[in-house]
Amino acid sequence: MKLKKVILILMALSLMLLVIWSVDYKLMFDNLTKISLKALGIICSVQLFTILLINLQWKHLAKVSGLKIRFKDILYVNMYGTIAESITPSVKAGGEFLKGYILKDRFNIPYSKGSALIVLQKTISMIVFLFMNILAAFLFLYYVSHEKSHFKLLIFALIFVFLLIFLMIFSIINPRVIVIMASKIPFIRKKHIKKLDGGLTTYKSTIIKVFKQKKALFFQLILSLIIWNLFPLKAYLVSAYLSINISYIPILAVTYLTYMIGMVPLLPGGLGSFEASAVLFLSSMGIETYEALAFTLIFRFITFWFVFLVSGIYVLLHKIANVLFSFRKFKRGQLI
Repeated sequence: MKLKKVILILMALSLMLLVIWSVDYKLMFDNLTKISLKALGIICSVQLFTILLINLQWKHLAKVSGLKIRFKDILYVNMYGTIAESITPSVKAGGEFLKGYILKDRFNIPYSKGSALIVLQKTISMIVFLFMNILAAFLFLYYVSHEKSHFKLLIFALIFVFLLIFLMIFSIINPRVIVIMASKIPFIRKKHIKKLDGGLTTYKSTIIKVFKQKKALFFQLILSLIIWNLFPLKAYLVSAYLSINISYIPILAVTYLTYMIGMVPLLPGGLGSFEASAVLFLSSMGIETYEALAFTLIFRFITFWFVFLVSGIYVLLHKIANVLFSFRKFKRGQLI
C-alpha cells in the first residue's frame, strides 16, 4: 500500500475519531429515538424506489446498446455487484468487475460488451453527478461557509470526480493511448491488455451509438437527474423526522458533497470519510454535533446498510431457490 494512501486513510479515521470523541452520546441517542419505524419505512421505500430506477436505467441502456437481457437478470447482476462494492474501497470498481464477470459467465454477454454497458451507465451517471456537485459546492460556499479548510476539501473532491469523468471521456476520444499507457505498467499481463483494448473499442462504439440516439440519451440524463435528486430528498426526510432545523437547499449541498468525498477510495463504501465529512459540513451550518451524527447514522443506514441488507437477502433467497430447483430436478430424475 502506498504511503500517500496510508496517510489518506489515517486522515479519514482521525476525522471519524474526532467526531466520535466530540459527541454527547446521551443527546445523540435521544435524538435517534425521535424517528419512528413508520418514518424509517417511508424513507426506506424511497430507497427501494431508487434501486428500481437504477435497474430500469440499466435495462434501457442495455436495450439501446443492442443487448438482450431481462430486467430480472439486470437486478441479479446489480444485487451481487452491490455486495462487492460495499466491501471494497475502490470507488465501486470491485462491484463493477463482478458485474462484468456475471454478465459474461451467466448471461453469455461478451466481457467487452458487458464492460461497455457498465462504464456507459457510470459515465452518464457521473456527468450528472459532477454537474450536481459543482452546483452543490457553490451553494455551500455561498450560503453556508467561506472557511479555507472547507474550500480545500471541496476542491480536492471536485478534482477527483472531474479526473474520473475526464478518464472516461478520454477513453472514448483516444482509447489507444489508454491501452499503451496500461501496457507500460509492469504487473499488468498481456491478456489483460488485450481485454482492455477490446473493452475500450466496444465502449467507444457503444457510447457513440447511444449518443446518436438523442431521445434515448435525453431519457438517460433525465433519469440520472431524478435518481441523484432522490438522495437529498431522503436526507431531507431524515432531517425533518429528527426535527433538525435545516432547509432543503443546504441539505442538498451537504448530501452531494459528502457523496463526492465518500467516493475517494479509502475505506469500503466510503465508510469514515462519508460520516466525518457529513458531520463536518452540518456542524459548520450551526447544527449540533450530536444532531449531525444522529442524522448521518440514520441516513447511512438507509442508503448503505439497508441496501447491503436487501442485496444480501436477495442473493441468499436466490441461492436457496437454485438449491430447491436443483433438488426438485434431481428428484424428478430419480422418479423417471
